[in-house]
Amino acid sequence: MLEDLPGYDYYVPSECYITAFEDSYSNNSSSCTPHTIDILLPDGLVINLKRDEYKTLADIRQVLRKRHSITWPFHFLSITHTFINDTGDLLLDEQQSLDTLGLVYPFLRISAKGELPSPVCKWLSLIDQSDIKSLTQFIEELVEWRDTTIPQEILHAPPSISQTILSNIDTFLVHIERRDKSYSCSPETTCQQLIERIVNDEHKSKFDYFNSSTQAMLKFSYRNEFLLPTESYPLLQYSYIQECLQKNIQINLQLIYIEIPKKSKKSRQINNIIEPDIFPSTILQQKLIISNKNIDLDQQLLPNQLSSVLFRFTFRLPPSPLAKQTLFQFHSGIYYARRCLYSFDQVTWNNTCIEEIKQTTTLPIASFLPGTLLCFALTSKQSETYFLNINLFRSNGFLLNGSHDYTFNLVNPTYNIANNKHLYPDSFIGSSDNESTTIKYEIKLKFDFPSYRFYSNEEITEKLIHINMPTPTVVTTAKQQQHQESSSDDVGNGEALNYLLGILNDETQYLVREPTWLSDCSLAPIDALPCVLHSIIADIHRSILAKNNNTSTIYNKLFSMYKLIDSWPPMSFEMCFFLLDCTLPDAHIRSYAVSQLARLPNHLFLFYLPQIIQAALQFEHYIDTPLIRLVLKRALCHRGIGQRLFWTLYKSSTRNGRVMYEIYKTYCGLTIYNDLQTQVTLTLKLNTINQRIRQTNVKDASGMRQALLERLNESEKNSWRCVSPLDTGCYLGSLIVDECQVYDSFMRPFKLVWENALNPKQERFELIYKIGDDLRQDVLTLQVFRLFDSIWKKNSIKNLNEDLSQLLNLHMTFYDVMCTSETTGFIRIVPQAYTILNIYHKFNTTTTIKRNVVYDWLVTQNNTSQKIPLGKTVRRGPRDIPGDSTEVSVPNNVLMKFRKSCAAYCTAGFIIGLGDRHPSNIMLTPDGRLFHVDFGHILGDYVKFGNIFPRETTSIVLVEPFLYVINNRRQNNDTNDYREFIQMCLQTFRLLREHATSLFGLLYLIIYARLPLLNNISNLNYLRQSLFLIGEKPCETKHAIKAYKRKIESAENDTRRFLDWIAHAFVHKPQR
Repeated sequence: MLEDLPGYDYYVPSECYITAFEDSYSNNSSSCTPHTIDILLPDGLVINLKRDEYKTLADIRQVLRKRHSITWPFHFLSITHTFINDTGDLLLDEQQSLDTLGLVYPFLRISAKGELPSPVCKWLSLIDQSDIKSLTQFIEELVEWRDTTIPQEILHAPPSISQTILSNIDTFLVHIERRDKSYSCSPETTCQQLIERIVNDEHKSKFDYFNSSTQAMLKFSYRNEFLLPTESYPLLQYSYIQECLQKNIQINLQLIYIEIPKKSKKSRQINNIIEPDIFPSTILQQKLIISNKNIDLDQQLLPNQLSSVLFRFTFRLPPSPLAKQTLFQFHSGIYYARRCLYSFDQVTWNNTCIEEIKQTTTLPIASFLPGTLLCFALTSKQSETYFLNINLFRSNGFLLNGSHDYTFNLVNPTYNIANNKHLYPDSFIGSSDNESTTIKYEIKLKFDFPSYRFYSNEEITEKLIHINMPTPTVVTTAKQQQHQESSSDDVGNGEALNYLLGILNDETQYLVREPTWLSDCSLAPIDALPCVLHSIIADIHRSILAKNNNTSTIYNKLFSMYKLIDSWPPMSFEMCFFLLDCTLPDAHIRSYAVSQLARLPNHLFLFYLPQIIQAALQFEHYIDTPLIRLVLKRALCHRGIGQRLFWTLYKSSTRNGRVMYEIYKTYCGLTIYNDLQTQVTLTLKLNTINQRIRQTNVKDASGMRQALLERLNESEKNSWRCVSPLDTGCYLGSLIVDECQVYDSFMRPFKLVWENALNPKQERFELIYKIGDDLRQDVLTLQVFRLFDSIWKKNSIKNLNEDLSQLLNLHMTFYDVMCTSETTGFIRIVPQAYTILNIYHKFNTTTTIKRNVVYDWLVTQNNTSQKIPLGKTVRRGPRDIPGDSTEVSVPNNVLMKFRKSCAAYCTAGFIIGLGDRHPSNIMLTPDGRLFHVDFGHILGDYVKFGNIFPRETTSIVLVEPFLYVINNRRQNNDTNDYREFIQMCLQTFRLLREHATSLFGLLYLIIYARLPLLNNISNLNYLRQSLFLIGEKPCETKHAIKAYKRKIESAENDTRRFLDWIAHAFVHKPQR
């Protein structure tokens, strides 16, 4: 066995032992337990450490970092005889103690630099290196706090929490396995209350339970999810419990005792490691200021500089050795809050020559504020476009000086939306240094002035103390505002939105009329803070450009804005996203928004994650900012958030995206990292299979299915096992190849069926893997629908003046979508759901003319005693006589679910502008829940015949088969059921109009993700039209409701929808 030791000539083990082959017959095995362990370093040195039974590899990592200055990213490696990786070593789990690792040899090896992914990000520019060091230090402190606070079981298996609680449930049963006992729970029962009941039944006192070295936890039997006893969520808010109740299946839980974090166990008390703050301390900034004692601090301040000191710099463009000779047009300009401060003359540059030019502006350096950008672009008709945005201030508040090198970023052709000066001030900051770009262009900048600085945080705080400003007494909503002014109704909200969207549009920002309440914050809605800030920023911009530039005026307005922000009450989370774009670059504004988002619980943070990531990717000027810290903190402490972050940043091309991706991969932990790599392998295999099938030129669905099964059978069925990309609580077991198929649609998506690894005999997971479509639009639409549903539920509970109980549960159906790239992704299949076209096919009907088919299908699914044979429809007579029970009918609860869900999707679809609503994109469940799928056409993008004649003119789908169910087979619309349906439509519309700011806040930042149909601020005008908020003074709510009612009535007699459904059914008729 000595021959198997690694080839280190210098290495002599401190104690020769082999824990994997201990003598089981030894009388005193404990005497053979080694007391030290050796750490082999890449440079040939050996560190000998004492061995402690409580010590984990994570503890050793901290010792090596603090005592031995081993600061590079590394993993612990060990020789093994069973499984090795590419380097010949086994990667060890750092959360296990040394006595449970089972080391073959009494030493560990430290991976060398470059051997594993490094979070240092050496590709960063020198100016960003100090930021990455401070961010890494924060992450290491965070990981240390996490590992001593959060149990590993919770970290690896967090629960999925719903935004809302199921209604109309008085009690429900929870079955505890291994104890074979069920407990009755009320809607208010929490996890901790249920644990106490179970523990008391086991005759354990609370004193013994809470002071033991283990902690009782509840875990779902068939999900990798632990419930949270430390949180006050009721059991009904857990997504899996809601799913079980909706499916009417038993809720199975397990009571498991887990070890509390090791350091807490060792100290027998709450650990004293402090949770790191996401807001960077200003101590580092102060040290940088005080370090240069030869310079007076007041002389360094920008406001104290003379107006004759103008901003100037020199740029140098070296040739690119790999590029063909091309003439580029070099554009440059200075921007603040996406507004141009100075535009330089265009320069023609031959990319094979060196170009060096000195640039001077007419702008005094004293008027520059943090967030000011120096923007460059290279454009050519014969080549691709390149851009670069540089923040003129460092993260410590000092203005750039000296020489700096940067690399241009390649403009994505699909994102190529520049302003009229060919610059991209709304794109990301810094150089991403994308490795996939073969041709790179560099620029060298030199700033010829001494070190100037902006105010430190302490100096700003002192300035604000001396500013007297009345606290704004803003009203909370437009609805409360109308009590002060009865005629205002929702006009205040509409005016705020019109002003905000107008000033954010480059074409209309100087034409928008300010609302009357903008000068007096006491009359402004609470969500009007973005409007107020934009008005102040526009005033500051005008002051900077004024000929008689007065620096004191600029800073007085700036500090007054800071004072206003500090005194503004918390506003809605959705409106915070208006404060995180490129038009408000000030760090004080962004810190206010981040402080609001930090209050979000994890399940809501996961809901808003697309918007939060977009803000961090594109609009954070530095690498180490509160927002980036917040995102990484939540991702590293919650696996569900981390997995979403991983796939969002998987192929990110921005500087901030690459940094966050590499840091998360390094610090998420070995178990989670390996699971993510398995998911990546899964997607690569499916992409390869899709490509090979397409090369066979098989066109029909049956032939493609046969080809798919052949390719899937080439791999062993257990090789597809992994954690579900859609849900970290689901373990995908063996792939059931025989049930996989290819759908008969344009992109030919795959249907893949897995066993539940935790319940293989009784449960399956069905997923769709789609290649060729941008599913980001589906993710956004489903997020909007979830927002609508939460608005309806919350207001049905809070509103005491009006009966909105019908809106408490509108039975909307949501499903998970995960984008693995811009053209691929997974979709979770809703079980027991059928398309409307498929329902017609079940009755051997190839046309959608028959109005009673949907109703008859619901009859067959809900009347088991009197089943109607499929392929036949029930003969109906006149049904104007109520109370006739001679025929089989649909149960009332099923009809109610259909009416509610149909009303919800009529309103939701109308507002978001759903298009392509043919019978294959609308589905129905046996219990009556109707829902829509496939959201490739939104915001009024209606499908046309030959791109000329529109196939549809409205997003409201209210065809005759639906009305037949709504009216319970009655042939006219003058029924109580129909009036109740219309009333629900109007109530849902009114509530969404009152909360329009939440909708626009949710969609705004996604504009910069450049989705196919949402890539410009003007795209949001459709929402303003559908909510009837167009005009300087939008119409009142009562008039908007009447207009919406007319839209519903016109949809009932929509001839184009009728013809479109017939044509679609004819094209997609089943093969005989």
